[in-house]
Amino acid sequence: MRSPQGQKTPRMRYRVLHVHALPVVSGSGINTFLTMRDVDRSRFDSELACAPGGKLESLVRRSGFCFHPFPNFVQPVDPVNDLVALARLTRFLLKRKYHIVHTHNSKTGFIGRLAGRLAQVPVVIHTVHGFSFHAQESALRRRIFCFLERMAAGWADRMIFISQPLIDWAWKEKIVRDAKKISKIYSGIETDKFAPVIETQKRANRRTWNIPADAFVIGIVSKLWEGKGHATLIDGFSLAASAVPGCRLVIVGEGPLRPELENLARRKGVEDKVVLTGFQREVAQMISMFDLAVLPSFFEGMGRVLLEAMAMGIPVIGSDVGGIPDLVRQGKEGLLISPGDPLALAEAIRAVASNPQMAKKMGDAGKKRVSEQFSARDMVRRIERVYLGALAEKGL
Repeated sequence: MRSPQGQKTPRMRYRVLHVHALPVVSGSGINTFLTMRDVDRSRFDSELACAPGGKLESLVRRSGFCFHPFPNFVQPVDPVNDLVALARLTRFLLKRKYHIVHTHNSKTGFIGRLAGRLAQVPVVIHTVHGFSFHAQESALRRRIFCFLERMAAGWADRMIFISQPLIDWAWKEKIVRDAKKISKIYSGIETDKFAPVIETQKRANRRTWNIPADAFVIGIVSKLWEGKGHATLIDGFSLAASAVPGCRLVIVGEGPLRPELENLARRKGVEDKVVLTGFQREVAQMISMFDLAVLPSFFEGMGRVLLEAMAMGIPVIGSDVGGIPDLVRQGKEGLLISPGDPLALAEAIRAVASNPQMAKKMGDAGKKRVSEQFSARDMVRRIERVYLGALAEKGL
């Protein structure tokens, strides 16, 4: 575009504040960081408001982005603390004058959307990574959380969902009522980073953790939190171990459940076959050791770690919940099981371990699917279009 004098009209730069709950490198945290990093920086200046002190804060600061600490974003729900967080975020938005507030997670999604409206930020966008009214909550809390999500949906100009089952769930619960406000954008991964490795590299990575080169390695990468199914995984692994000679279970991640999981492995008699690595920055290097990736969650917005394993040509097993069936088709890229069922998980592990041909076919199918549908670059371009569409509606 040119001005009447023939000069190019500079494109407007928009200020975006992402609002995220916890500073951990989890699925939603990685999604948020990749959006900040890969968005067109000639159009968008991205910043992050988040609870301080974790790996996500370090990653964001190291990458040169502004990080704004909000200690009151901590969980669980606390009415007094949450009101303080709302007041502080609203004052912050009134002073800083952002064009877009982009919220993530349930709690900060509610606080951030309301603060955005109170501060009259032109565009408010919320990404649904999952819902708090899942089956693990009590009936009363589910009703309350569902009511709050319905209310907060009205404060958003656009809502991005990371899987089709989440959209279906939102329609069922009447969280959304206007299809024009909804966009499905899968939480993409860095496909060049998660590429298959050669056998010699796989063996070298295993040596780092004293894992035999010929072991059949089952692995999970996840926060050690309730809901991810770690206890079910150890139970299922202990049942499958006798039928899968030389098997190992590698648990990558940090969290409060570690002592409990170590005790469970000991009680089940498999402590010598279970490796807990703690937090690892080089996730691809850890996944490269796996022969099978597992995510037996009780609830899951999408399950990006399964995508990461699939991109590396590794077959997967996931719970038939949330967004996982949107990624993993039964018998094609992997196997789906009911959550909380160690017997079913043990059978699925045995099925994959005993059939190398099937495992390879699943791995190849997963790699192909990720390359075609789940790249981070495609995710960010789609998010940009959501931003620009919402801004255009406001005349910006």
